[in-house]
Amino acid sequence: MIPMTFRDWAAITGAEAHGVDLDESIRAVSIDSRRLERHHLFVALPGQNTHGHAFVDQAWAVGATALVESNFDLARIKGPVLRVPSPLTAMAEVVRAQIERRQIRVVGITGSVGKTSIKELVGAVLSRSFATGVTQGNYNTAIGIPLSFFAAAAEMTHFVAEMGMRFSGEIARLTQIAPPEVAVISNIGPSHLETLGSLDAIQAAKGEILGGVRPGGAAVLNFDDPRVRYLGNSLKDRDVLWYGETQGLDATIESSQLEADHTLIGLKWQGRRFDIRLPWIGTHQAFNVAAAFLVAVRLGIEPERIVEGLAAVKADRSRIRRQRIGSIEVIEDDYNASPVSVQAALAVLAQQRGRRVAVLGDILELGQEEMRLHRQVGVRAAQTADLLVTVGDRARAMAEEAQARELPTYAVTTIDEAAATLQQILRAGDVVLVKASHAVGLDRLVEALRKWGGPS
Repeated sequence: MIPMTFRDWAAITGAEAHGVDLDESIRAVSIDSRRLERHHLFVALPGQNTHGHAFVDQAWAVGATALVESNFDLARIKGPVLRVPSPLTAMAEVVRAQIERRQIRVVGITGSVGKTSIKELVGAVLSRSFATGVTQGNYNTAIGIPLSFFAAAAEMTHFVAEMGMRFSGEIARLTQIAPPEVAVISNIGPSHLETLGSLDAIQAAKGEILGGVRPGGAAVLNFDDPRVRYLGNSLKDRDVLWYGETQGLDATIESSQLEADHTLIGLKWQGRRFDIRLPWIGTHQAFNVAAAFLVAVRLGIEPERIVEGLAAVKADRSRIRRQRIGSIEVIEDDYNASPVSVQAALAVLAQQRGRRVAVLGDILELGQEEMRLHRQVGVRAAQTADLLVTVGDRARAMAEEAQARELPTYAVTTIDEAAATLQQILRAGDVVLVKASHAVGLDRLVEALRKWGGPS
């Protein structure tokens, strides 16, 4: 992690120290008392069911220092403590101070779909030229961004921050923690309708990232998304770099072709064409590649080196994964879901050879629009799949639309029912897409198929 002492934290946050060796170096910052070691800083955050204050004794037992709220009872102190008004705010203050002090260049990325992919692509490209930190997994909140920042390498010069949101004002807060030199908005869709209520509200919330762009910075925006285009056209005093399939943009997607285990993407930039072999599955990834290309160019990386970095990017559980299970092929994409990403996954299924079986589960956080949006997915499934299995009460709306269009369909409620159904209906040579919101647990369905071994 970036070298810091407890004195650094106290100076930045104005913390009141009790029993702390201020000149001691901090080896790690954690909010999990079970992972603490000597010289760690335990950030005692309030939670829904309990408070971090309840675990400071565990921190002291292993030689860690606790960062607690100012109301922490002095009589309870049995080990080193830093007291601050808000440990969460203190983390944000330290991140911001270190970014300013070390002149770390920040890339902020948001959007309804694709932000994690863009984050991984940008991180992969930048890390070939710079010491680069990225937000880990789904650490895209006011807690996760600081934890990822503190865990980065000591020599970090660039930080790629995925910025998620569920409520208005959340992204604005994140840009105060890590002000982006380059901000990306991938698209604006119905994710989080449940909490924000309308697409207009989602647009405004995502657009908050543009208000946090540093002077002299830039926005990298999807021209083909009308709501993103509106935000970009309204942006003043910042450069805007556009990408999409429309001709004449800063980066234009000229082609995108799915191969067995990768996607071939043709990208035009400044009159030159670059052919990119991305080791991820999905022609929709072309938009994410275009965004990452423009970010890297803006930060001074040569285009040939960008192409090399994109070709070397790793796949993880957040990507569409293809695997053989006996005589069938499974395309697993259960990290998360929105109506847009489900339709993108169905587009991948549509390009497969063999009988195409879509296993689709509930899409969460869609609020009052959830039935209409699930029905739209059902219509798309009828156009792309040869067989549909839905899992969950919401997904039943998909089944109704697909059945109305004469697609053979099975609607079940549980993972066990889905596994039993698939064991009855699958046959050798089938290609099976598995897609839903992560909370549905379709990863357990894939594991059940793996244990079964596929049809004979």
